[in-house]
Amino acid sequence: MGLKKYIIGSLLLIAGIFTYIYNIINAGNYTLELFGTSVVLPIALWIVVPTFVLVVMSVLHIVFYGLKNYFSLKAINKDSESIFTLLSKKLTNQTSSRGFQNKNFKDIGDALDQLDITVTNSNFRSTNKQLNTTVEQVLAINGGKYISTKELKLDNKNPLMVKNLINRISQDENFALDVVKSPKTYTQDVVKSAFSKVLDSKSITTIKNIIEDLTLDEDMLISLLKKDSEQKPEFAMNNTLLLKLIKKVNLTNQQLIDIAKTYKSTMTPDQIIHLYEDISGYNEEYNTAYLYVLAEYEMIDKMRDILENSASYEYIPFKALVDLKDAGKNIYSIDTLSYK
Repeated sequence: MGLKKYIIGSLLLIAGIFTYIYNIINAGNYTLELFGTSVVLPIALWIVVPTFVLVVMSVLHIVFYGLKNYFSLKAINKDSESIFTLLSKKLTNQTSSRGFQNKNFKDIGDALDQLDITVTNSNFRSTNKQLNTTVEQVLAINGGKYISTKELKLDNKNPLMVKNLINRISQDENFALDVVKSPKTYTQDVVKSAFSKVLDSKSITTIKNIIEDLTLDEDMLISLLKKDSEQKPEFAMNNTLLLKLIKKVNLTNQQLIDIAKTYKSTMTPDQIIHLYEDISGYNEEYNTAYLYVLAEYEMIDKMRDILENSASYEYIPFKALVDLKDAGKNIYSIDTLSYK
């Protein structure tokens, strides 16, 4: 029964009891002495007053527990929405700061916070629109599509956004160039992907104009130098820029030797020798690469100058090569000996 019907029914019952006693039974009046005061009222009224008080108290009781139940259900609905929000946040690698009012929901939320959640079902559907949208976005990004940043609304460092930006880079070479021009705005993974795209789609002249602000790793530098080694001399990078770039990355001697091999067909011997002389002058640990270049171009006297000032256990293959050359054994080259 609704509250309104209950109140109306109770009032009608009270009115009926009062009418019956007052008019039909005609019970007269009753005097109540209370704290020295006499209260004279019809007996019918004395009977219905407690009933009326009971009705009022019962209505207040119903209203109280009705409101309590209303707020409880409202809290449950809010916590249910919070669970869906938490699921959406977990799918997009975000943290959720929303609390729960219901203990059971709080326990569920705490458990979900400790789990990694993924979605693989392309037919996923739920009653929550926000979760459905999030799942669609995640599946689209994992499938290689790009979702507008205005629609996705994630930080550039968010793993899902990183993947999303990489998807855009694969489809938009101009965006890749913008990323390379503003590397501090993006994660290194995004910058690296953009750099690879720019290497494939833009000229070395374009790259030279933006390269100095980039943080290069080994793979990026080696890829750049490989592309540069394929250019005509007038378009390739000069030794000053090459040395500056190589100083930024901790390469091994073997990597530098491989780089020298890639430049052999496009650089003049003098240019390569001068470059590696500068590299070894910057860091003596690269003497092995420099000695390799000197050996490649038969610069025995220069090799001898370096080797004579080295310890007996250093550069053994190169010392052996010099000794062989001095003995007239010219059939040997450094590639026939172990220089690693």
